[in-house]
Amino acid sequence: MNKIFFIFFITLFPLNSIANEISVIDAAKELNNDLIIIDVRNIDEWKETGIIPNSKLIQMLSSQGTIRKGFVTELVTTLGEDKNIKAAIICRSGRRSSATVAMLKEQGFTNIFNVTNGMLGDGKTTGWIHRNLPITVCKDECK
Repeated sequence: MNKIFFIFFITLFPLNSIANEISVIDAAKELNNDLIIIDVRNIDEWKETGIIPNSKLIQMLSSQGTIRKGFVTELVTTLGEDKNIKAAIICRSGRRSSATVAMLKEQGFTNIFNVTNGMLGDGKTTGWIHRNLPITVCKDECK
């Protein structure tokens, strides 16, 4: 999927029409119930805001703004063979994560959720960070 198609894809499909959604608060509650959280932001974003403890970090976009070659393969490998595994995808605000959920649905995964409002949300009151949910500094993962 190239950058132009990605923009077209996001414009054509409203976020709530392509992804099952989970709120940041519900996702945080599910961290102790084996919910896998995959963060698809880029390394600079992980360094800037920190990351959700025990989340899987899989950068979606290349430095050119296109979907990284091997992105979907890396997601599928991380999730494993169980197509019913419960996982939540998060990004900055919800667009990349929503598109990622759609890609995983195409691969046959059925229990994948978009974390609404992402890490930053509206930048004031919504999103993981503004709700004071668990964050850790990105150390080795961000080298």
